[in-house]
Amino acid sequence: MVPGHPPNVLIVVLDCVRASDFPGGADPVSPMPFVQELLRDAVEFPLAASVAHWTVPAHATLFTGRYPWEHQVHARGQLHLDPALPKVGGLLRSAGYRTLSVSANGLISPNLGLVDGFQQAAWGTTLFDRVSRARSPPQSLEGRPNRAAALESRVRGLHGAAQWTGVFLARYPGVWDVGTRVALHMRAGDEPLRPAMASWLEPTLDRWLSETPPSEPVFCFINLLDAHEPYLRDAEGLPSIRDFWAYVRSRQDRMGWVSGDWNPSPAEYARLHHLYRCTVQGLDRRLGQIISAFRSAGRWDDTLMILTSDHGQAFGEHGALFHIQGVDEAELRIPLIYRPPGGGTGRVRGSGWASLIDLGPTALCAAGLPSDALGGVGVPLEDLIDRPRTGPVLAFSDGLVHAEDRRRAPLLRRESIDRLLVAAYEGERKLVYDVATDTARVYDVGRDPSESVDLWSSESEGSAGLLKATRTAAARMASGTTIAPSADVEDRLRSWGYL
Repeated sequence: MVPGHPPNVLIVVLDCVRASDFPGGADPVSPMPFVQELLRDAVEFPLAASVAHWTVPAHATLFTGRYPWEHQVHARGQLHLDPALPKVGGLLRSAGYRTLSVSANGLISPNLGLVDGFQQAAWGTTLFDRVSRARSPPQSLEGRPNRAAALESRVRGLHGAAQWTGVFLARYPGVWDVGTRVALHMRAGDEPLRPAMASWLEPTLDRWLSETPPSEPVFCFINLLDAHEPYLRDAEGLPSIRDFWAYVRSRQDRMGWVSGDWNPSPAEYARLHHLYRCTVQGLDRRLGQIISAFRSAGRWDDTLMILTSDHGQAFGEHGALFHIQGVDEAELRIPLIYRPPGGGTGRVRGSGWASLIDLGPTALCAAGLPSDALGGVGVPLEDLIDRPRTGPVLAFSDGLVHAEDRRRAPLLRRESIDRLLVAAYEGERKLVYDVATDTARVYDVGRDPSESVDLWSSESEGSAGLLKATRTAAARMASGTTIAPSADVEDRLRSWGYL
């Protein structure tokens, strides 16, 4: 550590990456050498859960340290973070940090108030960033959109063409991938044939770090979206024409599933899961580039790094597909790795339940600020390494994203998806409370991670505290006022298949 210099803080969110497929999980993707290297000198939290099953409320919690029923950013509240709430970026900025948010996910933007407190921010487009080869951010606080953003803007003006394009990209993304590969072959240059999601991200980070004076600590937030559907593949991952054809015809649209137009077979679920695991493995290379940027800037030894996800992803478990389906383990359990400044821990497994509510307090504590300055109930991750958490970790499902979808969705899907559920974790026990039916289920997720055996009949007395906590959270969510998203936010949500 530099004397008198607080550590740099780096938080990397691997969007949609679930714990079971990540190193340390039940069936980890391999090889992932950069993650394994990081784990050799970090604390891994095998008991970690998101607070939500989709991006917006999860990130609002990450930045505020508050549960969704406290900051009210959810589908039954509002989809814009209150500017008056204290946020980790703003608090660190006031303490002398230079702050940067670079997100492949276009929802981490001013449209939803999720870059408040950052001096500089850049975020991806929704339709074209997966196939664009742009090396500069599509959109940023500096207001310099590139050609990809201009193309998106023109397409959005073609009266429904944007929506059709988004649906087609989601349904058969391999077709777009073919076009990208052909275009690259026809263009001069030595850029690799891989459909990198937001390929501008690493150069933007590297340039920003090089321009920031070494005397100033930095807080960097990064969102990598590669593991979010629809999935694109590296060329080297498709060794034969047969493999490529299976990839191109793989249907992937969530809204087709929600509408009942598409009911995947077990083989289709397995194919999608395989594509997903390939994208998770590809994230390892990008993590290596991010760490390399900090090393090149001479900052890595003085950096606290947190690597996590905002939520998981389902591939047929309990009949769910992708996310925004419920509070099952596939959607809530996330990887969480904490590397303190300088490392030096060896590989350690944390013993307590951890959550996204703890990331802000961890960053503030490292910077020498009060860990409770955000006003939430999160605790620094250091407090959970060798002792259990005091009280449960909570999470929720808010159903369909917009009230209009509740009217449009077929009855079967509406009943299975559009439910307010609250989950509570404590010890080996997980309780799920269904608001509509006022019923609870209890699982031993240590012995029964697939949640196949409901223990409520025998565990109800011992779970009274968890039930009370979930009912209180549900009541707070239900007491809020639902505010429809703006037209721009609605457009972005629809282009990703959320509406």
